[in-house]
Amino acid sequence: MAEELTTAEGDRDLVAEAVADVAAERASHRRSRRRWGILAAVVAVLAVLVAAALLIKLPYYLIEPGSVRPAEQRIEVTGAKAFTTKGEVLFTTVYLVQATPANWLRAQVDDAIKVVPEKALYPKGDKVGEKENQADMDLSKLVATREALDYRGFDASFTGSGARVAVLSSKSPATGKLAPGDVITEVAGATVALPNDIGTALAPHRPGEAVPVTFTRKGEDGAASTRTVDVVLGAAPEDPARPILGVQVTAVDPKVDSPVQVEVDSGSVSGPSAGLAWTLAIIDRLTPSSLTQGQDVAVTGAILPDGKVGQIGGITQKVAAVKRAGIGTFLYPASTPKKEQAAMRKVAGSAVKLKPVDTLDEAVAALDPKLAASHP
Repeated sequence: MAEELTTAEGDRDLVAEAVADVAAERASHRRSRRRWGILAAVVAVLAVLVAAALLIKLPYYLIEPGSVRPAEQRIEVTGAKAFTTKGEVLFTTVYLVQATPANWLRAQVDDAIKVVPEKALYPKGDKVGEKENQADMDLSKLVATREALDYRGFDASFTGSGARVAVLSSKSPATGKLAPGDVITEVAGATVALPNDIGTALAPHRPGEAVPVTFTRKGEDGAASTRTVDVVLGAAPEDPARPILGVQVTAVDPKVDSPVQVEVDSGSVSGPSAGLAWTLAIIDRLTPSSLTQGQDVAVTGAILPDGKVGQIGGITQKVAAVKRAGIGTFLYPASTPKKEQAAMRKVAGSAVKLKPVDTLDEAVAALDPKLAASHP
């Protein structure tokens, strides 16, 4: 009887152990599931944070080093003999990227990246800014063509089909008479082919005088009609003696009138900063010897109708791009602010020789002193 009781107690112990083992195993599974659940939640949170860092758009843009591209290969000349020589004039670009938390942090530790507020870059909105940049590029190519042809002794002048009103100033004397989209073709009896013609036509007049303004306007049906209105001239804020219409205008169908035709393929690049590069590249194409002495030379700077080299943006980033491309010489506007020039020198180090130029003549002299000396 005693033996039977002992066996029964042993069976109960075995059952209890089995039950305990099952309970422990279940508890282990629950803990494992909890751990996996916590890990999955952490991974999900990290994924959301990474996605946010990469995808959330901030109201800032990054100006980063872009590319360095040959300019002369993009130029076609007809009506005159064109030459291909060793060495290239290269134009520089920057990349414009909207900031995210991730790349904004990267910009804080990279001297070659500049952060600018969206409103400073596009004060009138994205699409308007892009259109203005493309218009600036188109105009820079025309100015470059005329300046280069003139430098090489070819007859060349600007012509166009009028001045299109883009914006009226807040206190414009033309309010109610002119509207955005109108194309001004005549002011005070003088033909307006290009925007600068307006200032020339107004020069003999004074603020307060009324002058006739002829323009074309498209109706709702798309048909254009010609009208003439009298506008009482206002005064320029910075010069009360200078008469103005109080409008901002752009050129309509601007062209260069010359027996030599030049086509510049700027591709998707916009803005005015390649103007000097286009000018020098066209000159090189029209010159038997190499303007760059057989070397590759990077160039940036706007070209103005008077031959001056104008300031441009993103210049430190362009120095970084030139350095990365292994180009040893970089021409840039001498009018660049001293603070930016100091930043340029820091980035360039001893790898890039920086040459500031103020005019087209100085730029040519920096590359080919003999050609510059022979220029009248």
